[in-house]
Amino acid sequence: MNTPTTRSFRPQPRGSGAATPRVYDHLTLTSSREQLLGLAAQLRERELDYPLFTDAGDGQVFATFLWMETPGAEPASNVVLSANALVDHEDLEACEFEQPAPGIWSITLRVPVDWIASYRITVHRGATPAPWRRESERRAIRLAADAGGVDPLNPLVGASMSGAPVSLVRGPKAPASDFLAEATVDRATPGPSIGGTGGGSIVDSAQHPRMTRHELWDENCQRLRNLWVYQPPTPAEDTPLVFVHDGATWANYLNIRGTLDAAISRGALAPLHAVFIDSTTTQIRGEELPLASGTTRSLAQQFLPWAQRFLPVSTDPARTLITGASYGGLASVLTVLEHPKLFGLALAQSPSLWHTDLRKQLVGLDPAVRMLVQAGCYETEIFNSCQSVLKDIAGSPVRGQVEFQEISGGHDWAWWNVKLLEGLIEFFPRA
Repeated sequence: MNTPTTRSFRPQPRGSGAATPRVYDHLTLTSSREQLLGLAAQLRERELDYPLFTDAGDGQVFATFLWMETPGAEPASNVVLSANALVDHEDLEACEFEQPAPGIWSITLRVPVDWIASYRITVHRGATPAPWRRESERRAIRLAADAGGVDPLNPLVGASMSGAPVSLVRGPKAPASDFLAEATVDRATPGPSIGGTGGGSIVDSAQHPRMTRHELWDENCQRLRNLWVYQPPTPAEDTPLVFVHDGATWANYLNIRGTLDAAISRGALAPLHAVFIDSTTTQIRGEELPLASGTTRSLAQQFLPWAQRFLPVSTDPARTLITGASYGGLASVLTVLEHPKLFGLALAQSPSLWHTDLRKQLVGLDPAVRMLVQAGCYETEIFNSCQSVLKDIAGSPVRGQVEFQEISGGHDWAWWNVKLLEGLIEFFPRA
């Protein structure tokens, strides 16, 4: 039997992203037409796990996605897979489906067995070029490729930062959790799922008796800011205190209250209080999160004292954690560097260390501080910047205070959601 070919064993850096690990003709070379038609019928009836995974050796799998024509509808002329971090703007063919049989479209990627990602499928009909092929700039291509919707064959749906629904794919050994609550997506959100600030609200947090929204005047940044406060299922004193950036997304779309309730009630996570900080608009987020004088200062001077005054939480920095993703991850690192006597723990997800050179500060990290840094191997610029920083502090005593986890994913809420909970359980296990 012929062996499918792949252009790259693992995506290589290209531009500011990664090249798609495309495998061509996988189904054509491994299945007969009759098998393909039978496969399509089984998938429609949800008789098979999906996406389709087959072993590729060396800790890799072939991951196959399908899209099937609707009888009577205008046939598709182009179908594209918008998997997080794997839309190759320099080689669009690498993320477009092929037709192994009439009415069936497929694409196969070779990925790590623990790959976790969000994705969408976009279909183009007609003789004109597909929208993503009419664009030339990377972001415009990504937005056009992502404008479709969730995979109709995949029941696993998550939320993006804007609340738009996305399909989720988890490899056979991908991180998963029985405690994760179902996302509260906004299926009416139009357009692509990429971007957004999570500023809208489709869920009234007051419906949850222990998740309340508070509007505070941020004295440092001189603006109104929403804070969502989570209290554990059973009243508890002197609990750990967690602050989370991009709070609107967690509160409105990722159902973090349900996740924390489950993990605490079932004995995996110690009872804790959490404060979710609204990052507001994209512009404000970009101005205030990456700078120590922005939200980080607001946290130290106002939000932490406010929480400690009104909540039954510990004032011990060793039980006070700051976390966030992307710019929020950078802000988490800045917080423990600038205010180690207030915040002793940081969980930095995909921290934007390319933005600010923190090597000299990290070498002088307070001995009591502990950091957990997570980065996806497909978010090339961020992953490489994390690796570079870790290399530079490798010979210093503080290296033992910084744990690094490589994730088989991109810049993606799909794994931030899972790994946030894992990190909290690592820092605050149930005694």
